[in-house]
Amino acid sequence: MRAKIRLFAVVPALCFVLLASALAQTNTNRQGTAPQTPSVANPNPDTATPRAPDMQTYRGMLQKAVQDLRGEISRVEGGAASTQQGAMSPDVIHLMQTARNSWQIAQRAPANFATSRAYDDAMQEMRHRVADISHERPSMPAPEALNAARGVLQSLEKLNQAVSTGQPS
Repeated sequence: MRAKIRLFAVVPALCFVLLASALAQTNTNRQGTAPQTPSVANPNPDTATPRAPDMQTYRGMLQKAVQDLRGEISRVEGGAASTQQGAMSPDVIHLMQTARNSWQIAQRAPANFATSRAYDDAMQEMRHRVADISHERPSMPAPEALNAARGVLQSLEKLNQAVSTGQPS
């Protein structure tokens, strides 16, 4: 009987020690790690300075975004999964999320390119397309979502072309 009583006394203390240890580890990680910079592998890190470190990295990020968006467009064109009447297909939802992610990646241009006319024009076009997606999200049919995503893709390709040719203005 005494063993059971001791066990009841030890378990809460052990839980408290484990919880305190986990909290200390979390606080250390928050304070000890520097924010990550965007990269091709991780274009959207949680960082206070979201700009790509250089044009080469930014170009890789754009190319990956183009590839991902193109793939999602192809999947939805191949036939979105059927859903209930009036419900949005999971494929269309994922397409719209990929289009928004592509826009966020495009926003991470290095400072020297972010002030260029090519960047401003492409971002303005993408902003309008993404706004269409965001405002119509609950009821956007697949053909309209595809058109909006194709518009984002076209803007991404223009931006990628401008980066590839080294167009500063």
